[in-house]
Amino acid sequence: MLDKTIDVKKIAKGTIHRADGMSMVAGGKGINVSRQLRKLGVDSLATGFLGGETGAIVRRLLDEEGITHDFVDTNALTREGLTFREQDGTSTAVFEPSLRTDANCAEELKNKLRVLSRKSSWFVCSGSSPGNEVDGLFREVLGIAQQAGVMGVLDSYGRAFEAGLTACPSLVKPNKHEFEQTFGVRIETEPEFLEALNHLLGKGIQYCIISNGPLPCYAALRGHYWRVIPPKIPTVNAIGSGDAMIAGILYGFSQGWKFQRSLTFGIAAGAANASTWKVASSSLQEIAALEQEVAIQRIG
Repeated sequence: MLDKTIDVKKIAKGTIHRADGMSMVAGGKGINVSRQLRKLGVDSLATGFLGGETGAIVRRLLDEEGITHDFVDTNALTREGLTFREQDGTSTAVFEPSLRTDANCAEELKNKLRVLSRKSSWFVCSGSSPGNEVDGLFREVLGIAQQAGVMGVLDSYGRAFEAGLTACPSLVKPNKHEFEQTFGVRIETEPEFLEALNHLLGKGIQYCIISNGPLPCYAALRGHYWRVIPPKIPTVNAIGSGDAMIAGILYGFSQGWKFQRSLTFGIAAGAANASTWKVASSSLQEIAALEQEVAIQRIG
């Protein structure tokens, strides 16, 4: 996705606005994960589907940032996300519909990933499905990872998330809203969060996490449960915080840390992201400072 931020003094319905400025950046959940990993010194490669003029712009922006990428070309125009940022800090985002791809492009991506799996430690499948025709793509990609002995991460929602779960990824991290949307339930109380984690554990998932913005996050590993309380920070822009969190967790694993330490670092990475406008670009020092303010509590 091509993310554009348009600066205006104030949005008023039914009127014409003159922008005070505009900036754009390569966006999308997978790209955000790669961007944050790069900031932390971890090598990764962003892949997926890009098409048309906006796809070409995304490639150029990735090159300028130094983010390694290898995308499949599609006939579908890569979508744009527009964020209108007002002078008082209020922001309003509008995303175009997801691009629709076909089975041929999906097969090309899978072939690419089969090659990449030979030299990868983790596959991260995040975001929405690129069309109903390929809702099972995450499941197939995670299956490729499993066959190659690569750990799989799933951060999605809806039918793509449900399909991906059947491939038994190593780690899943829906947020509260995504879990509720996918399974048609409400989770408000701590027992309900634990029940939701048990649902994921029952699918054979090893690391289960349900995030909830600035509120406590809940996680489980092999029948052990944790409540993780994020640091209190002034929220500037929460977009990409879940992606930064995943990158932080994977950074921890790359350092040989146990799940609990990796999780607290990931929570700190998400908070650091939310405290600034720039997405998934926090430094190791910024995250480490906030990690000291994360509280993790064993609850079972």
